[in-house]
Amino acid sequence: MTVKNPLRELFKKMLNSPYEDPSRYIIVIVHRGEVDDRAEFKGSDITAARRDGFEVQWGDKTTYIPYHRVLYVKKDGEIIYAKRKLPSAFHGD
Repeated sequence: MTVKNPLRELFKKMLNSPYEDPSRYIIVIVHRGEVDDRAEFKGSDITAARRDGFEVQWGDKTTYIPYHRVLYVKKDGEIIYAKRKLPSAFHGD
């Protein structure tokens, strides 16, 4: 039996469903060197969901990000996916 990656399934649905608007999603990742070692972007910046990660359009380049770097995903301000229990400070973003 194959175990599906919940983030991959979420991103595929976000990108492919006619009922979803990717711009309503905010994805926060671990990104060393940024403020608080994290970066965020809209779901509309994701160009592809792959087996072990996804591609994001940042400026004029496409960057591959492995799923394990995702801290959480918000839709309309509500956290719908979290890697683990988050400190309360994250909920006020």
